[in-house]
Amino acid sequence: MHAYIAVVTGPYGVSDDRGSFKLDNVPPGAYTLTAWPETYGTQTQNVTVAAGKPATVSFPCKAK
Repeated sequence: MHAYIAVVTGPYGVSDDRGSFKLDNVPPGAYTLTAWPETYGTQTQNVTVAAGKPATVSFPCKAK
């Protein structure tokens, strides 16, 4: 068993069994998201959130 602890000043999300996640109430702006799948290492993507519109990002899992 492995455990990791990250202290963040939200928002944060946890993926479901299909890898999907949702972050609610994120103010408009530019953000950097980091996914941390244990087997594949961290991956970072930039995303811009527009007022009243959903934003999407994908983290393809590639072996490190």
